[in-house]
Amino acid sequence: MAATGEWDYIIVGGGLAGCVVAHRLKEYKPSSRIVVLEAGPDVSANKEILQYSTLNFIGGQFDWGYKTVPQTHLDGRKLDIPAGKALGGGSVINACGWLRGSAADYDSWAEAVQDERWSYKGQLNYFKLTEKWYDNENADSHGHDGKLQIESPISTGRIYPLASIAEQSFEEAGVKKLPGNDVNTGFNVGFGEINENRKQGARQIAPIAYSLDGITVKTGTLVRGVKIVGSQAVGVHLDDGTEILGKEVIVSAGAYRSPQVLILSGIGPKETLEKHDIEVKVDNPLVGTNYNDHIMLHLNWKLKDPSQGYSLGSPNPLFAKPEFLTGTPLSHVANTPIPRSQLEAAIAKDDGKVDPNHDLLKRDWAVMENLILYLGMPPQAIDGTHIATTMMAMKPTSRGTVTIESKDPKVAPVLDPNFLATEVDKAVWRHSLRGITALMTGNTALGREVIAGETPYPGFEEISVNSSDEYLDSRVKAQGLSTFHGSGSCAMGKVVDGDLRVKGVQNLRVVDASVFPISIGAHIQAAVYALAEQATVIIAGAK
Repeated sequence: MAATGEWDYIIVGGGLAGCVVAHRLKEYKPSSRIVVLEAGPDVSANKEILQYSTLNFIGGQFDWGYKTVPQTHLDGRKLDIPAGKALGGGSVINACGWLRGSAADYDSWAEAVQDERWSYKGQLNYFKLTEKWYDNENADSHGHDGKLQIESPISTGRIYPLASIAEQSFEEAGVKKLPGNDVNTGFNVGFGEINENRKQGARQIAPIAYSLDGITVKTGTLVRGVKIVGSQAVGVHLDDGTEILGKEVIVSAGAYRSPQVLILSGIGPKETLEKHDIEVKVDNPLVGTNYNDHIMLHLNWKLKDPSQGYSLGSPNPLFAKPEFLTGTPLSHVANTPIPRSQLEAAIAKDDGKVDPNHDLLKRDWAVMENLILYLGMPPQAIDGTHIATTMMAMKPTSRGTVTIESKDPKVAPVLDPNFLATEVDKAVWRHSLRGITALMTGNTALGREVIAGETPYPGFEEISVNSSDEYLDSRVKAQGLSTFHGSGSCAMGKVVDGDLRVKGVQNLRVVDASVFPISIGAHIQAAVYALAEQATVIIAGAK
């Protein structure tokens, strides 16, 4: 077995986190020899990828194309789990949503691991370090010299015909507008403008935003596992039989692949390792546990008068203007809570009691993200007759697992997010589905002037504010999707420590969404960028 070179840092995975870590390590320690190993190709020169239409790449050649195991609580369905298979990882195929979540997310993270570096205050400077924010509102909350241009519909001139009506309707429904129209200041209960990390509409993939100049990048390179001698990581085994040796290994393969890499390296549940005839290096039954994801659901709403030109697919000439190709066709994101009484009742069913120290009771949380999209969503055609709402459950309490099916790293990991397994998660959906129905069809500007009613998913009657719990549960079971926000499967405090070091092995760290010990109540890419920024400061000893 041939061994190649000795590197200061071997980074397994060239996704968002891997690119940030490599770039900043080179900046903080310029003499370091760094190699990034990425299974996918380098698509930095592919101009098509940079444009808005690249959501089409989900399910395409740059997507690992994972599926879950049959989901017990979602009618036994296997759900698609896209994941970027290219240098840049998810930044190549994601929707570019830039949403931090709440300060409470990070404060509960810090509390869980007893380390204030991971609190909102501890991470704020790293969020700011990533951002080139589009205006000076809430200046203390945002960076203006960072690597990623952040935009909004208004900043790009996308004033949609329904924007003011949607804003009025949120307010009539009791959802308050956030100061500065900004959902990214640490308090997100309410509504504000959607933000995206785009530059004049163009996608900013991680290896372009965080240059890899001076760093060796090996694409098309699949890692079989970490080479461990005694209790020390000394390199990696590649799937082609070669080894790469180094002083420190940083696994940044994402929430699906990072636990797989650890298990294939002999770090994980003893029973799993022995089942697959893998030498046990560290018996840690928590590797691959705590895996969680956000459920997403679309509803389609029929317009009373499609000739008003509110929706894409209509002949409205506004949508043909170039600025309307610079981002997702929506204006706002509204984050809504659930009444405490409903939350306590659901917790009592799950836990047999109501503990006032339950994480969801200790802080004020938004638990559902609500978007109004100015187009119909599948199975509805984009023909100008419908708009849609997309909802995402932000703080799931259901937890699942990531494990392996085979010793072969080319075989996909086994993904079981265990969606909708708790009463809390069901209660959040019931309350929120009634809330979105009241917004769209009740005594609001949308309900009075715009929406005729829901065009239900095939096999269902139209939703109403009086729909039963059983009916609402059945809609989520039939329609719920993954939002592709897998995290937590190598959780801090369980698998890695506060310095991202894998427990039981020296010179081995994990830096990606798998280390989140809690479910981040947002689209997770902003949190991953901030995590990677702080992780690199820790690794390099930089201040």
